[in-house]
Amino acid sequence: MSVTVKDLAEAAGVSRGTVDRVLHDRGAVKTDVALRIRALAREMGYVPNRAGRALAAVRRRYRIGVLLPSVGNVFFDAVLDGIAKAQQEFADLGVDVVITKVQGYEESTHLRAIDGLLAQQCQALCLGTISTPAMRDRINECSAKGIHVVLLNSDVEGAKRLCYAGSDYLKAGRTAAGMLALISGQLKVRRILIITGSLQMLGHNQRISGLRNELERLNVPYEIARVCECNDSDIAAQKLTAAALDEDPSINCVYVTGAGVQGAGAAIISSGRTDLTVFAYDDIYSTRELVRAGIVKFVVCQQPERQGYHAVKRAYQALAGIIKPGQAEDFITDTLIKIRSNID
Repeated sequence: MSVTVKDLAEAAGVSRGTVDRVLHDRGAVKTDVALRIRALAREMGYVPNRAGRALAAVRRRYRIGVLLPSVGNVFFDAVLDGIAKAQQEFADLGVDVVITKVQGYEESTHLRAIDGLLAQQCQALCLGTISTPAMRDRINECSAKGIHVVLLNSDVEGAKRLCYAGSDYLKAGRTAAGMLALISGQLKVRRILIITGSLQMLGHNQRISGLRNELERLNVPYEIARVCECNDSDIAAQKLTAAALDEDPSINCVYVTGAGVQGAGAAIISSGRTDLTVFAYDDIYSTRELVRAGIVKFVVCQQPERQGYHAVKRAYQALAGIIKPGQAEDFITDTLIKIRSNID
């Protein structure tokens, strides 16, 4: 049996009018009373009248803009699936989603994409973007104008965002380090080649920091042979990996922090090296095939579909007044490990 406003009023010891004002932010209610009513609504499983909300949405539309560096990066297909799921779920509540896809991490490209979304009258933004001073400033400008900004998949340092929806990248890096310590105990020193997407992506950098910090905490001897940016390109990743392995035969580990796993894998296969410990991220076709083939030892995964869904959901909730700036909690996905035994 569904919970009604009357049930909440009786549980809170207040009138139904007071409950209605709290749930719909109509009129002044004492802070302690409002907090008690909202807590009871969560605990009792109160579900607002969706039909009424849909009728209200006829009078108001919510346009949410999404920016993703998804061109040429199949990882974001699952993020887009989550966005599509949210768009479908909230369509009858007046939600429209406008998606802009870009390739790579060029700052000017990302800034122009945001300008394009704002030109389309987007009232909230879900941004998968780089962490640079210019991007931070643009996000802060948007927030100052009342545009809700959800950072999607990777955070931006110093940005005044509504919230972040994505994985814990530092934890992911620590997890990768812990796995490396477990599976390569015979190596005296881990000489690590890092193939990263972009040093302007906070998440990619945090995966590197997390790895280094945990290896040091575990007293695992390691050296970073070199860090190469592939800009999420498999072609670039293949060339960079092949060159590094040819120039530095002492490399015995390859760590891919973003896209480019297929290219790195192709270079490793071509090298004929069977002594390399290779580890990467995300459950996509190329990584699954490389794990099955024994080239990649393990991947750390981050539930991309949930990231896309909850980013749009948080943006809608802010526009509808369900959550307020400063009250929106970050949505952090689980950190999952997949190996040959469970990759299917």
